[in-house]
Amino acid sequence: MQKPIIVIVEDFNDPIIPKIHKKKAMSSEKASHVKIAGHTNETNFVALIGGKVIPGHTKPDAEKNGFKFSLKKECKRIQFALYSRNSSYWNTSSPSSMLCKEILSIYPSSFAEYQQNKPHYKGLLREKMVNLKNHLSDLDNLKDYFRFIITNVDEVHYMVFQDGQNHYIFDAVQVIDIIAINARVENSKALKVGDTPEQKVVIKTKNSQGKFRNLIELEIRNSGNNHYAEFLAVCNRDNLLNLLKAHIPEEKIFKDIVHFSEVLFVRGNAIANFETQVL
Repeated sequence: MQKPIIVIVEDFNDPIIPKIHKKKAMSSEKASHVKIAGHTNETNFVALIGGKVIPGHTKPDAEKNGFKFSLKKECKRIQFALYSRNSSYWNTSSPSSMLCKEILSIYPSSFAEYQQNKPHYKGLLREKMVNLKNHLSDLDNLKDYFRFIITNVDEVHYMVFQDGQNHYIFDAVQVIDIIAINARVENSKALKVGDTPEQKVVIKTKNSQGKFRNLIELEIRNSGNNHYAEFLAVCNRDNLLNLLKAHIPEEKIFKDIVHFSEVLFVRGNAIANFETQVL
């Protein structure tokens, strides 16, 4: 597929004189087809880079020249993980992965049995979640955990965040580093009388006002027979994108030269290989 891209190199030390390199555009017919049929994040993105969608429920959503992309559409929360005891995603090479899987061993085989003695299992979970919080308070362990839930242990090379017609592209390793060095790891607190504290691990980062806000929450999902004893990791998407934009300001811009609507903002360590090896 031809690439409907124009590249604008932004040098923040001298932003007045950008360098422009033109690329071949898709035909108007092909571009029109992309606009009509490509309303999903994946379809629009792969059309821009000349890549392909990876089918199925995998960490990477798109691929080009051996580089794999995890695409995060506009939404309130990103689900990084939802793994049962028998999930194939548990990674034996990751100590953090195995620690999370071990938490699920406290639960009985059936949801009905769990319901009969929920306070008992909440007490067991409290001990496990305190242990997980202590484990993830170590920087190396936290990075290992993020490699597991975010990239499936280095399977993903780039993370892409859709923001309207814009796509922000970051190097996945740099994403993990930025989250980890800015993180504060805590356990959840009881919000009202009768609640059991320390049922979650909460990873917080500072917002633009310098206040710590929830970024990633790690918890066990026990909502019914269909979702029982599952490890869930969810992330506040906007908080994550704002964190990355604040700490990774270096940027190079790629534009759709057919419609001038879709824009790729490639940031930080992602810049080095993006034009030469991805495009």
